[in-house]
Amino acid sequence: MTVAETRLVPAVERARAILDYVAETPEPPAQAEIGRALAVPKSSLHGLLATLTALGLLNEERGRYTIGAHVLKWAGAALDQSDMAQEFNRLIGAIPALAQHTITLSSLIGAEVVYTSCRNSTAPLGVTFRMGMRLPAVFTATGKAMLAYLPAEARATLTAEFPSPLTSASVRDRAGLDAEIARVRRDGFSIDNGQVRAGMTCIGAAVLNRAGLPVAGVALSMTTEEATPAAIAEAGEAIADLATRLSRFTALA
Repeated sequence: MTVAETRLVPAVERARAILDYVAETPEPPAQAEIGRALAVPKSSLHGLLATLTALGLLNEERGRYTIGAHVLKWAGAALDQSDMAQEFNRLIGAIPALAQHTITLSSLIGAEVVYTSCRNSTAPLGVTFRMGMRLPAVFTATGKAMLAYLPAEARATLTAEFPSPLTSASVRDRAGLDAEIARVRRDGFSIDNGQVRAGMTCIGAAVLNRAGLPVAGVALSMTTEEATPAAIAEAGEAIADLATRLSRFTALA
């Protein structure tokens, strides 16, 4: 039975939408903001927020909401149960060139990447990656890497509508993205040159299954000041090595 064929419970759908919105909003939102964004009636929203807070799924402070600690229990269980995440965490400690950088693992969900594991460095990137964080795939290093290995028709479907740019460097159209995709296929790694965050450069590679299709993406992040041509080349080699090792692991699983 597909999701479309399943009779979903509206209250559960709304609760999930609320949790997603709170998790993805940079600043803790207030009830009115959540209601406007999700078009949830005020009477229903009040009850949902009160229930989610009572269950520890949300925290409420001065009328604004953040994700509650109970969600971390689920996230930790999902991470523990993910063989790839465990192998990712093992491997990033085994490749010396990755040691001083932020390293992330993500999946492609529709037109977005969702971060499933990360090791943040102490470098002032301006972004702290976290599990569950979502970003438009066309701007991210892991997204570009995974898109590069999708069939052309599937890639065209996912990139039919471009999201609003995140920075002045964000790719603006299919032609620009296609040029980046060609470089990924040529070089074996992708580059986010400040497209997600000004001052941050990320280098990504795709984890492929036996059929050569992307099942995940890995990326290394550094400050733009660090991103000299030599540093990018070294990072590209290291992140491609990580992706290759994870691809082998996936083939054996």
